[in-house]
Parts: sequence; C-alpha cells; structure tokens
Amino acid sequence: MAAMSLQQLKAAVTNVPPATRALTAAIIVTSTLGLLINYSKDPETESRHVPLIGLVPGYAFTFPWTFVTACLYENNIAAFLVSVIATLLGGKYLERIWGSRELVKFCLVTAVIPNFLTWLTFIVPFYLTGSDEFLYGYQINGMTGILASFLVAFRYLIPEHLVQVFGGTVSIRVKNLLGMLTASTIVALIIFQTLVVYNLVNLGWVVAWAYIRFFKWQDGVQGDRSETFALYTFFPDFLHSPIKAISSIVWGIFVALKLCKPDPPSWSYDLEGQPSTSRSTPGPLPGSARAEAERRRALALKALDMRLSTKHVPSPTGSPAPAAYPLSGSSQASTEAKNAVLFDAGENIEPSGGDEDTVAIGISANDDDKDPST
Repeated sequence: MAAMSLQQLKAAVTNVPPATRALTAAIIVTSTLGLLINYSKDPETESRHVPLIGLVPGYAFTFPWTFVTACLYENNIAAFLVSVIATLLGGKYLERIWGSRELVKFCLVTAVIPNFLTWLTFIVPFYLTGSDEFLYGYQINGMTGILASFLVAFRYLIPEHLVQVFGGTVSIRVKNLLGMLTASTIVALIIFQTLVVYNLVNLGWVVAWAYIRFFKWQDGVQGDRSETFALYTFFPDFLHSPIKAISSIVWGIFVALKLCKPDPPSWSYDLEGQPSTSRSTPGPLPGSARAEAERRRALALKALDMRLSTKHVPSPTGSPAPAAYPLSGSSQASTEAKNAVLFDAGENIEPSGGDEDTVAIGISANDDDKDPST
C-alpha cells in the first residue's frame, strides 16, 4: 500500500506541467527563504515581518518587487501546505486547458493587482490618521488571492462539477466553493481580525472575474459576456439589482478608458432564427456568439437530415416506406432529446465554461440561444 501511494505521488508530481511546477517551486523556495530570515532574527527585539519578500506597506517603495514576491511567501506551515497542494492541483488543471502562457498571465494579474489594492487599504488610513501602525504593523503575503482566482476560473469552466471530501461523504459543487471561502474570510475577519486575508481573497476573486469577463482572449474572442458569468450571479438573489447597477457602471468606466471595446450593435433575426438580409436588420457579426450558435445549429440540422434520409421504415407489404420528412421546431428537439446519449463529467471531456457537468450528444432547437463560451 505504501509503495503504491509512493508511485501515485511520483506520477502526480512528474505529470505537472512546467508553469505549475515552476510556480510551486517558487512558493517552496520563497517561503523557505523567509523562514530562514526569520530564524536569524531575535523575536524579542525584531519584527517577524520580512520586508525583502513580504509586502510591508511602509517599505513598498524601497522593495517594489514585493508586489510580486509577496504572493509566493507563506509564513506559517498550514498556509504553506494548503498553497502548495492547491497550486499543484488547480494550476495543473488550468494549465492543461489554457496553456502555460495564459496561466502565468492569469496568476500575475490576480497577484499584483490585489496586492496593490490591499496596499492602498493601509496607505489611505495612514494619511487619514497618521498612525505608523498601518505602515509597519502589517505584512501582505500569501497565495490566498491567487487561490480565490482559481475558484473563479473553475466556476467559469466546470460550475456544476462535484468535489467530494471526507471520503465522499460530503459533495460540494464547484460554483459554491467561492461563496464558502468568502464567508469564511468574513468570519475570520470578525473573530481574528485577519484583514490582509480578507482583502486578498475578495479582491482576488473580483479581479479574476473582471479579467475573464472582459480581457481574456479565447478562440479569437476577448472576454465572455454570457449571462451565466455575470457578476450578480456570484451573489444572493436579494443583491442582484444593486450589483447589476454597479457592474454596469464599472463596464462603462472600462469602455471610457478604452480598456474594453463597447458591445457590438444588436442584430435582428427572423422567426426561424436565420439572419435577416435587409439593410435595416443586418446579419450577425462574424465571430460573434450568435454567429457561432448559428453555425452549430446548421451543422446539427445537416447531420439530422442525413440520418433521417437514410432511415426507412418497413411497411406491412414488404415495400419500403417513404423516407421520413425532417422534423422542425420543438418536435425535432424533443425527438432528439429522447435519443440523447449522456457522458459523465469525470471522463476526459474538455470543459467549455457551461453550466452542466454532463455533455449531451443530440440536437437542440434552442442551440442558437446559448453562448458558445459557456
């Protein structure tokens, strides 16, 4: 049993992609270096902070590289173990889907920006109160911001996937993990005054959402404006209206600053879902979500036509019955739904940001209403 476990551990480590392996190694090296520096200090007369690696607000301009290295530095063993394991598992999954370059970019964005914003939450109170405690009494460090961003990426890719813990006795949907983490940071802030962790987690997931929503390129399309990934879906129902208003303001600011391109004009469709050819109602923009949905719908209908044209029903007299006419509308959708084949999400199926943990092989009449990025 021990030999088998060792082999499994060795296989897991050797199968880690390069960017994830480098990120994990950086966490180990940086945290070990910080431990050695702290070990050489006198705990009674010297601070336990490591301004060469961790981001101490008062030393940020002296050591500006700490805006990056701070996320790699864990100063307690429990956080260190969680960060290493979560980085190995989460980074490995994301790197195989997005690629090494995109994973590194994602980690940099969700590390530097939350660190900078958290630094501001200490600088502003210092200028308001003049207390040096905000400059030298806190140290910003840890992978919590990046780990929260990983949960946003999983919610985008596999929201309905089940994570089993405690030997399978408890199952949690991926889309609920971020809410549980956020709630735990609120409790920890009230009880233990963990202001740094609270800021890193909540700023980290918001930055990750904004990056995937507006800036990340995938299949030649920037961002994902699908309704299932809207910001208000991360909050309880009673907060949807104010969150929608806030997100609209943020979107307008991004467009005004030319950080994002404005939405393309809306397009009109006839009752059959086909693009109009009139000048007043032009067809869909090439490469848009609607155009991709139409392309998939056309391929599906062509495949269905081929199947129905080759299928003959024997008549009682022995002569072949006429070929079945193609179904249309909801009749076609219901017929194909009965014959759909479902595969479990645990198989090697590439996720696409949808809301189901199974993949249906069939034809849907409403396929053109779905966003291809989900």
